[in-house]
Amino acid sequence: MQAILYCDRKTDCIPVRDCPEALLPFCNIPLLEYLLHYIEQKGFQKAVLLAPDERVRHLAESLRLKISVQYARSMASLRADMPTLLLRRLCVPEWDMGELFSLCSQNAVRLLHKDGTPAYAELHPQGSVLLEPETDAVAETSLFQRANTPAEYRTIQQKLLVSSRMLRKKRIGEGTSLSNSAYADESTIIGNDCTIGENAHLEGCCLGSGVQVGANVTLKDCVICPKAFIDSGTKLENAVIPENTVLYPDNGTAKAKKHLVLPDDGICDGLPKWNTAETALKAGSALTVLGNRILIGYSHRHAESLALASASGASSHGASVWLAGNCALSQLIYIGELTSCQILLWIQGEKIMQIKPFNAGGFPLTEQQAHRVWQAIEAETCCHALQPGRLHHAESLLALWEDSCRNLLPPAQFDITVSCANSVLRMTAQELFSGGTGQRITLSLSEDGTRISAFSSESGMIRHEQLLLLSLLSVQEQSQPLALPESFHLSAEDFASQYDAEIRRVSRSDSPEADLYRRQGICTDGIKLFCHVLHVLHQNQMTLAQAACLLPKLCTVQHEVTTSLTRQSVEQLQLSNPDARISIVMPMHSKLVKLRAHADSVETAAELCGLWEKKLRLLESAEP
Repeated sequence: MQAILYCDRKTDCIPVRDCPEALLPFCNIPLLEYLLHYIEQKGFQKAVLLAPDERVRHLAESLRLKISVQYARSMASLRADMPTLLLRRLCVPEWDMGELFSLCSQNAVRLLHKDGTPAYAELHPQGSVLLEPETDAVAETSLFQRANTPAEYRTIQQKLLVSSRMLRKKRIGEGTSLSNSAYADESTIIGNDCTIGENAHLEGCCLGSGVQVGANVTLKDCVICPKAFIDSGTKLENAVIPENTVLYPDNGTAKAKKHLVLPDDGICDGLPKWNTAETALKAGSALTVLGNRILIGYSHRHAESLALASASGASSHGASVWLAGNCALSQLIYIGELTSCQILLWIQGEKIMQIKPFNAGGFPLTEQQAHRVWQAIEAETCCHALQPGRLHHAESLLALWEDSCRNLLPPAQFDITVSCANSVLRMTAQELFSGGTGQRITLSLSEDGTRISAFSSESGMIRHEQLLLLSLLSVQEQSQPLALPESFHLSAEDFASQYDAEIRRVSRSDSPEADLYRRQGICTDGIKLFCHVLHVLHQNQMTLAQAACLLPKLCTVQHEVTTSLTRQSVEQLQLSNPDARISIVMPMHSKLVKLRAHADSVETAAELCGLWEKKLRLLESAEP
């Protein structure tokens, strides 16, 4: 008997971004891995994965199964050369093989549950064509369990814990840290790389990978999606916390603030097949259509060959190229100011890499510039040298960046620990902030060095946007306004007015405000931003907790809508319905509209996103 498994469906049972259903983890084991092992144990001879993406194929190839695993792009190439089970939705199986074999010997049938609902499973006898069956059969003892809601997802995982010894060993994922006083009952599943704080109490919960739970948190029957942060003292029951959400306790309740997720500016997508010198060569040479002074850096040593290939492509087209070596994007932006480079090229990642171009000052390319680069990449002249350029080494300029940070630092006051995925940047930051013996602060720094958050046991988590507002008090001492992106939360001006300070919004990369934005470097360099924050704390003799009391709660919600509308239609809708609380981004060559709403509460921001989605749907239905 063979099994044909549809692998092209994205999950909709919990809000995990861009996760194929096949990779949805059940007790920290991907659903497809669990299903293939089950098929192997039940005596199937072959499994065919229909329309798998690169990640699904990589998983299947790593399992080393005894049964044959094949791949197919469409049903047109498949035949029932043996009795066949076709699953149009992947499931957690509990099958009666005798029942399946008896049904396979008859006509092709579509299986239903006892309550008449579709099981999304079909049985085809040997020699039949895999067409939609005309007859139905009720599966009496063959169970096809799927997670359509977060509650079902949690319930299925807890059932699996009881039935499988192997899954019980996977109940707590790799790299997860539980404090000695934390408690998690036997029905709680915790993903990889999670942190559970002191006296946390978890009952019947499912936590995704990268979740952080603070001290004295109580969670009961909750689904916490990956990379969420639950602040100290929060109490939740029967809750679903979306991916990348931050929860703060507020009079016994919790309010959510979703991370702002900016669109990728990469020339290459995230698939390993793009990690080639040829692609990097094309990228470097294509960027010369935007300027002849180009600065190149990378986040990990593994990307050095791609950086050299990009430099070769740019210099072969007459550009002057500076190589900054292994550095963060924030450091690259600083070196770009020193060298007056027009284009910055930063290669992010260690195993899966992205070649990301920026304007001077770290601004993303405009749509017109991105279109010109794409045209240049597709042109055959990209791979041919036109005229020689010049190659410079800029690694020594990193020392000037460190000096500029030290000049901003007040005397060491706090015991600061740095968390950062970029090991080189982490060691540099730890050295800069060493020497303090006071209150302990954990500084979380993004891999590119541009974003930070700060945490102490007294203050809880203070997000990047709030720290930017706090730096306003440091900039004010220099009689300067603070330059912020145009999309920054609207409450910035209200906060500035309380301290007779000024905010300047940056709308274009060639505006006068953009020059101030580049010179300050606060929005593009997380370490410089934290230096300003430490200066404010030192000058005002405040702790981080006291500073947190001054800051407003900034609620930003981003919502994605897939639409058939053209870019012109979306822009026209926004012009005819001006609303400063909402911004709309539609990436080039995409049908994905990104709504970003600012409000005083996450509920209001989410309601605003829903209102604008309705407007888009109405416009979509009105167009011919």
